Amino acid sequence: MAALLAAALVAPLEADADPITFVALGDMPYNLPEDNYRFARLIDAINHAKPAFSVHVGDIKGGGSPCTDAAFRKIYNDFARFEAPLIYTPGDNEWTDCYRKSAGRYDPLERLAALRKLFFPDGNSLGKIKLPMKLQSDDPNYAEFVENRRWSMDGVLFATLHVVGSNNNLGRDNRMDEEFRSRNRATRAWLDDTYAEAVRSGAKVLVLFMQADPLLEYPFPVRTGFNDLIAALELHAGAWRKPTLLVHGDTHQFYVDRPLRPVGESERLLGFVRLEVPGASTVEAVRVTIDPDLPQPFRFALVLEDRPVDFPGDPR
Repeated sequence: MAALLAAALVAPLEADADPITFVALGDMPYNLPEDNYRFARLIDAINHAKPAFSVHVGDIKGGGSPCTDAAFRKIYNDFARFEAPLIYTPGDNEWTDCYRKSAGRYDPLERLAALRKLFFPDGNSLGKIKLPMKLQSDDPNYAEFVENRRWSMDGVLFATLHVVGSNNNLGRDNRMDEEFRSRNRATRAWLDDTYAEAVRSGAKVLVLFMQADPLLEYPFPVRTGFNDLIAALELHAGAWRKPTLLVHGDTHQFYVDRPLRPVGESERLLGFVRLEVPGASTVEAVRVTIDPDLPQPFRFALVLEDRPVDFPGDPR
């Protein structure tokens, strides 16, 4: 299995690809100690489902709980229970919001450094089976961004983007604003490079993972921390025209929609699909199946309920 995963990183994309199934989850465990059992049960169910991999899209703790090393280590050990590769991208609860009194009044940048050291020690995924990935930090210009990662399987290209809630860490103070500007430049460069890789490799589908709800439905001035990201998504997805799936958490409302309008167009881009995973009080995950050879390649089901989710009609 490990050899197959290693080959998936470098092998050319196949003309006729088999469906891929992965699991997406996030915003958990929040309510401790009660959610320890619920999260363990969910991991068992995911292992039973045998996905190719799972992705936790951030917020590994509640926003009001302390950002301690022990809390981080507990989740790190939980991630080690995943039989298949587990990929993680950080959320705001574990670093951006750690300055809060209830979270322990930590320095957010110190907590971000601790996360990077613990959860991203090398170029492999977490989980019992390791998935080797391409890292943005391989480029000396972005050496600190070890969390931005990319991998491919059977005609599908996957990538994580470090984009977090709380307005992406913009607007609290000058120090945090500088952190935002640096990470935002890296995010834009990684997104540009990922779409370029999708074109170069002949990918049929692109899947992006991040923590934040980027407020796609809101007007431009409201979403200051996400405007650059949204503009890049509109540009690239509108030009690429192949299916893109954006997976995020943040607001704990499970839904699937098509929220993006390409630059200069009034109709929503039907090939761009957004999945928000459940979380917080709902300790559940979403099983995503991708058949790259279908016009609508995405199918969704809840893991614990083992229930398919109807795909929404074309919004206009």
